[in-house]
Amino acid sequence: MSCNSCSKSFSLLRQEKGCPGCGFSYCSKCLNHKVFLQKLNAEVKVCTKCKQQANKNDNEPTTIEPPDAYYRRISIPTDCAMNKEVSSNTTDQLIYEKLKKLKEGNQENLTKVNNEDIIARLQKLKDDIPSTSTTELEFRLANLKGVPTSAVQSKPLLPGPDLRTEQEQADDLMKQYMAQSHIDTKYKEEFDVLVNDIETRLQKLKGTYTSGQKKPSVTENNEKSDDEEEIIKKIIHRAKEQTSVEENEVCDSGLEELPFCEICNEDAKMRCRGCKYLFCKRCFCEHKDDDDGCDSYDPYTAPKTS
Repeated sequence: MSCNSCSKSFSLLRQEKGCPGCGFSYCSKCLNHKVFLQKLNAEVKVCTKCKQQANKNDNEPTTIEPPDAYYRRISIPTDCAMNKEVSSNTTDQLIYEKLKKLKEGNQENLTKVNNEDIIARLQKLKDDIPSTSTTELEFRLANLKGVPTSAVQSKPLLPGPDLRTEQEQADDLMKQYMAQSHIDTKYKEEFDVLVNDIETRLQKLKGTYTSGQKKPSVTENNEKSDDEEEIIKKIIHRAKEQTSVEENEVCDSGLEELPFCEICNEDAKMRCRGCKYLFCKRCFCEHKDDDDGCDSYDPYTAPKTS
């Protein structure tokens, strides 16, 4: 950049400085005029233009220019002012006439209202307003939700008072007890049938049941001693063991065991004594568990396929 006065470029010897008066940049040699500036309230160095402007202001008296509103006010003629006053008077007159007409119209309307009209209005106010019933509201709500009306109907929060007499309450209690006893007897009969069926199966397992033999009744079973009950329990336990053994034999015969590890599908080398599964050596070490009895094994060799 260069100085705005001498147009020489700034350097170390010609430093750039700003004029406090106009704000333009000048070199230090061009800012050599001292002038008192009112905005800074001090004597500072300014450029040549600011120095000339300051001398001109000192020689000429300071004149304050009037604002633009003053010139606009002077340019308006006096006739316009008179017309404004007349127009304001006419508007006031129109407003007054309108208000007068409104007051007269209200008075005429008040005189037209008869006593019969007042009575009719009071009667309408006293009449009950037709309101929708609760059932209609429930029906509408059910239609909006798309559910049956029973799901929307309001249910009583508290049970109603019992209006029955003591005799009616006693009769209802008797009916309730009779119904419960009927249910108990029906359940007991079904239970007796199941017990008889189990007993016949036990007799068949023991081999002592014949077609002509009568089925033991419940009363006879109740009269048996504790020893007979223990014998029956033992027989049931033995029958369960036999059926489980038969099922295991059927499963063993029906399924062929594959000689692969249960985890990694490698060739099995040992059988766990706890779970009877086949494992390779590495997977058995991971599967080994002392709590489940899977801490020992038997060596396993795959059967030769023919």
